[in-house]
Amino acid sequence: MAAEPNLIRRHRLFRRFWLARAVSLIGDGAAMVALVLLVSRGEHAGTAVSLILLAESVPRFFGPLAGALADRMGVRRLLIAAELVQAAVFGTIVLARPGLAVLVPLVAVAAAASTVFAAAGRTVVPRLVDEADLMPANAWMGTAFNLQAALGPVLGGLFSAWGSAYVALAINAGSFVVSALLLTRIPALEPLRTGERRTLLGDTVEGLKFIRHHRVSRAIVLLLLLGLFFGSLDNLALVFLAEHSLHTGETGFGVLSASFGVAMVAASLWLVRAAESRSPVWVLLAGWFFTGLGLLLTAAAPVLFAAIAMQLVAGLGNGVANVGEETLLQKAVPAEVLGRVGGTLSSAAFFGSTAGYLAGGLLSPDSHARLVFVIAGGGIFLALALCGPALLSARSALAADPAEAAPHDRVPAPPTAAQPGGAS
Repeated sequence: MAAEPNLIRRHRLFRRFWLARAVSLIGDGAAMVALVLLVSRGEHAGTAVSLILLAESVPRFFGPLAGALADRMGVRRLLIAAELVQAAVFGTIVLARPGLAVLVPLVAVAAAASTVFAAAGRTVVPRLVDEADLMPANAWMGTAFNLQAALGPVLGGLFSAWGSAYVALAINAGSFVVSALLLTRIPALEPLRTGERRTLLGDTVEGLKFIRHHRVSRAIVLLLLLGLFFGSLDNLALVFLAEHSLHTGETGFGVLSASFGVAMVAASLWLVRAAESRSPVWVLLAGWFFTGLGLLLTAAAPVLFAAIAMQLVAGLGNGVANVGEETLLQKAVPAEVLGRVGGTLSSAAFFGSTAGYLAGGLLSPDSHARLVFVIAGGGIFLALALCGPALLSARSALAADPAEAAPHDRVPAPPTAAQPGGAS
């Protein structure tokens, strides 16, 4: 009998992890909208929204520390603890309905737990699936992340309109409980530490030193940092391009915004089937190339439909790049430091986008929207020129001896009559 090509159907352990992540992420996307709606209706609404967004963002900068924790502890235990902390936080918000002074720290605690989950979660896929399945698995994970952006906010708005913001927050708390229950069915995934036992801070510093001296890790982190610095300019300028340059109003802006996210979902779904024979290096580089090209051509779009097409190109590129980045990281980085490298990568992403938003305001996107898109696309091409050679060297190293690039200590799935790791 031929092997089942669909990894979700074939691999029971991966399916559980993917479902846990998808449920949690979609609930989180809904909760973020609900939180903003909740505080936007009270006094000092602008300050309140800013504080909530700040509380949600600041803990993300501590990814290297979260990664060190992930490399020290049993991964399953850490993932479940992170989900239960978030369930407790949102459950407390629903039941206690605290004021802003208590709400902001609670949101920060949930964001810290989410940061820990993200760092630890990055180490799971290469320990569950065969190396040949890494890119399809990461494409499935990319689909879950993209659904958070595409579906979560819609559900958050609907739940808030149907009941209240607290209904959406209660559903989010439940999603974390469901996720934790699913995670109890994956292996324990004990830490793969080697060498001297250090303090948590010492492990964090060791992880940063590893990135500094590891050419591929350094290139991936730098590419993501610069790519999101320039790519975030899209979010700043898009509304002004729609309203001032294309004269399409709020509807046009909504369609433009949605097209990027829809394309990201389509890209990850396409790679689920098409990724196995492709080099993660070329997938990463091609993804960023088309992201930059889409943003550059958006600047020249004369009408709404042309701008939508270019945003689709950029979104497809971004979705492809995310899968290539994750797969290359898992192949090139030793498993015992993968949490720290992944945590640093997450922080680089948040730092890049935050710096991009701050710098973008100086470019007057309201009156120079097309110029901002030119800078965004050109900046991404510059980032590719800086980081591309190091990434291409990784392709040669992986092709020569992929086993030496990163030992994964894969946990075999329980066999079935048809196929190892088969559906239950």
